[in-house]
Formats: sequence, structure tokens, C-alpha cells
Amino acid sequence: MVSSQPNILKGGLVLLNPDTGSVERTLPLLINPSKLTRKFEIKTMGEETGRSAPLRLTGPASETITLEAKLEVSDAFERGDEAAQEEGVRPQMAVLQSLVSPSAQTLVDNDTLQQSGALEIVPMKQPLMLFVWGPSQIVPARILSLSMVEEFFSPKLFPLSATVSMTLRVLSVDDLGVSSKGGALYLTYLRNIEKSAERVPDGQAARMGIEGTL
Repeated sequence: MVSSQPNILKGGLVLLNPDTGSVERTLPLLINPSKLTRKFEIKTMGEETGRSAPLRLTGPASETITLEAKLEVSDAFERGDEAAQEEGVRPQMAVLQSLVSPSAQTLVDNDTLQQSGALEIVPMKQPLMLFVWGPSQIVPARILSLSMVEEFFSPKLFPLSATVSMTLRVLSVDDLGVSSKGGALYLTYLRNIEKSAERVPDGQAARMGIEGTL
């Protein structure tokens, strides 16, 4: 199957080193999802205190993004991925799997620390993941849920096609801090949203049947 979107800007994931901010890996989705679902949970002062400050927000809304993407071996061929000849779309699926589980070596290292009687085990740090949906929508995020349905297999039982369903939670400055790399990217994302909002023209009250001042 030839990619149905050969000349369209592609969405995807970028993995950054959490300490240096350098790019470690990119995973473009050569067949863009046909839809995204965004959900926002507003952060307010609560029902009780909100009565004295009903217009006050306590932080950025918690945003989740749900999408379904298609992985096709033909797309891997188009990007010149030689591994696709042997493993189909399994390498792309493996990258996604690695984002929801610590590495085998990290598990071994932590077990060694536990066996040596270490009082504190360092939490398992993952790369900083960015969800990219065009140049003005680059957000740090983490995967809340991931499922993959494999279809059509090679003689060695590697999948040639897969449907990936993901729910991502956008990481805001509340999670990452204002001065961090991820926090700066979130603020840029927020500023781009504000610029888009400014493009809606004012002075449309008459269309809603409002005349004069309210």
C-alpha cells in the first residue's frame, strides 16, 4: 500500500534527552491520523472557594490528546528503512513500547541496587517526548494508554501493518517548570494558541442579536 499522504506535513513523536535537551529519536507518522480528540480539565479554586473568585484559574488546563495512527510497511520502505525488510513495522511499534516501560538494563541496575541494600532507588527516567502536530503545535507529553492491533504477518510472523491507539497527556509548566526545555516548549505552544485566538474578529455582537452595550 502506497502512502495516501505523500506530500502532506506529517505528525509524529520526537524524543529528547531529559538532561541535555538533544534529540535522541524521531518517529514520524507517515499516514496522519484522520482525527484527534482533545479533552481539557479546567483547574479552578474549587466549588467552595470558587464562589468568592469564580473567574480565577489555578493553572493551565490539563489537556489529553487521543489519536489512532496506522503503521504500514510500505511507509517504512518509502523512508528507506532497511529494517522493514526483516521486521515489518515491529521497529516502530518497539519505539512506542519503549516509551511505556523502562529498559531491561535499567531494571537490572535497580535490582542490583536493591540487592546491595541501597536505601533509595532512583526512579526510572524516560526521554522527554514531544507530540508534533505541525510547527505551531509541539507539546511535551507522556503516554497514558497505548494499544496496538497487528495485521498481516511476514513468514517470520513480524507485523506488516498495525493500528496504534494512544492517549497522551500534555505536560505543562505545572509538571516541568517554566525554565526547563519542556516548559519553554509548552509556553511556545500556549502563545501560538493565543495568537490563533486573536485572529477571531471582534465586533460581532450584532450577529447574536445584541445591540448597544451590555
